[in-house]
Amino acid sequence: MPYLFGTDTQTIILKQESHKLFQEFEVETGVAVKKGMPVYITGDGQVSPALNTTTTQEYIGISMHDGAAGELVTIMMKAYAIIFAEVETDSLVAGPVRIGTTDPYNATTGYVLIDDASVGATNQLGWALEGGDDGDVVRLALL
Repeated sequence: MPYLFGTDTQTIILKQESHKLFQEFEVETGVAVKKGMPVYITGDGQVSPALNTTTTQEYIGISMHDGAAGELVTIMMKAYAIIFAEVETDSLVAGPVRIGTTDPYNATTGYVLIDDASVGATNQLGWALEGGDDGDVVRLALL
């Protein structure tokens, strides 16, 4: 059954919704990613294969093709949009984030404020795609 197009190919991803969000990421040093493999975003904005300890907050999607360390892979993301957001506190790392603690919105800059402290299933807004410090504007993949 998995060989829908002959024995030289193997179907990994059978169907997908046509309106999914795709984003390119670099594969983390020392690992490889395979087509159809669940991945999570590392603190420096790269992707790595999900493990049995990877939480649903960390897991961002599945790889659409194979990639070795340092190569770029396209990820079919769980997120539905990518927006710009402002880092509320110092030393934000790429990965799961929530709305900022002091205020959800900076009226001066016009950006949503985000923080990576104490992110859980009930308060996760999405994933910061890169790290930053207080006041930096980063890409945010909305959950």
